[in-house]
Amino acid sequence: MSLASYAGVTQWRPGNIHDALTVVPPKERVVLCHGVFDLLHLGHIRHLQQAKSWGDKLIVSVTADEHVNKGMGRPHFTAEQRVEALKALECVDEAFINYDKDPCAALRRTTPSIYVKGIDYTAGELPEAATCAELGIEIKITDTDKWSSSRLINSEKFPQETCDYLQRAREAGFLPRILSAFEAADKFKIAFVGETILDEYRYVSGLGKPAKENIIATYGNPEDGEQFYGGIVAASKHGEWADHDHYTTGLVCKVRYVDRDFNRKLFEVYEQKELDLNAQRRQEFNIVLQRAVDESDVVVMLDFGHGLMRKAERKIVQSAKFLALNSQSNAGNHGYNPVTLYSRADFVCIDDPEARLAVAMASDPIDHVVSSLSERIDCRKFLITHGRNGSFFYGDRYGHAPVLSANAVDTMGAGDAVIAVTGPLLAAGLGLEEAALVGNVVGAIKVSILGHRRHVNRQEIVQTLESLLK
Repeated sequence: MSLASYAGVTQWRPGNIHDALTVVPPKERVVLCHGVFDLLHLGHIRHLQQAKSWGDKLIVSVTADEHVNKGMGRPHFTAEQRVEALKALECVDEAFINYDKDPCAALRRTTPSIYVKGIDYTAGELPEAATCAELGIEIKITDTDKWSSSRLINSEKFPQETCDYLQRAREAGFLPRILSAFEAADKFKIAFVGETILDEYRYVSGLGKPAKENIIATYGNPEDGEQFYGGIVAASKHGEWADHDHYTTGLVCKVRYVDRDFNRKLFEVYEQKELDLNAQRRQEFNIVLQRAVDESDVVVMLDFGHGLMRKAERKIVQSAKFLALNSQSNAGNHGYNPVTLYSRADFVCIDDPEARLAVAMASDPIDHVVSSLSERIDCRKFLITHGRNGSFFYGDRYGHAPVLSANAVDTMGAGDAVIAVTGPLLAAGLGLEEAALVGNVVGAIKVSILGHRRHVNRQEIVQTLESLLK
């Protein structure tokens, strides 16, 4: 066999002819790819195949579920399922879950020769670039076509009409305008005004109907429950605005009995229907309220109809520089707290039944309802939420934004979250059509949360918008 037939490095040294050749095997070139790899597609496969061509062994580290920043409903597949799918590929030699927030630990664990990312990244801008430089790891970028897992998942999750709507929003450049509006609204001083509600959930199990009474029987431990501060306290947290505060006085307590197995509300008990405020306490609140309105750029008014807002208070908030208004009907005030008690607003956001109740138009087309509302309220921007039918917006033109949630865990507070986020964005100059999309994203996130266990945070709003519009 000739020297040329040996792989490796040859060294000549004197001595026995059998010692003349020393074969040193070449170092195995390990390539590491890191990513989410949710819904494995042809773009991923081509990316991984090119990465493998640069070395001898391809290892893939997969982002753990808790660190997948893709917005609502992601990841579509668990980390274990994503690893299993990757291992089934011929080009992948090893795959594992990376439980850290970034791939730096995976780089130190595998010490590859080459670290590979996709075409939508730039080597110098990667946060892990410093770790690669420290370990002497070369960074390479594949040039395979970019595919979008988010778009594929959206096409599976949403009907064609919604996918077409998202494509139009994408092409129209909704995302950069929305992100700019968030940045601008963070410079505002925002005042949230309304009642504080203590929502108590008591979890019970159903026994069925008693033999001799037409009622529902349940059983449960009285201590098996949880309490949430709702109303304006909960609403003011949604969107995580940089400079905001809430203004309220008194407390309304509501107890809801909830089926523990399905999180379905069975019935509720109001401990009181209205706040009991004496003249002095109301006067003190009005002084604070006037100061807040004068000093704020935006006032988000959530009138829950429990007696906080009367004629004097409504007059104060209507002097706001920008007033985003929601006035609600509920079992405690049904029919007595219409949005038409206010004569002006810059933005009105209410649901379809509340809009119809305010103008006594039960079955008319919704655009006729809004037209009637605009005759009674000096307002040029309306957003009417309609549950599974999405939302309808009315400003310079009429339009519809489709629903973005499939199964609701709890609808309580969804409308509050929508106006809490969209109101400041509109004040920052965002278009009503774009705001309607943001509102549907916020609503979809909120109905996935039981009660007020947590608020809708800024990061998940932005990440969900990016997954829908990029």
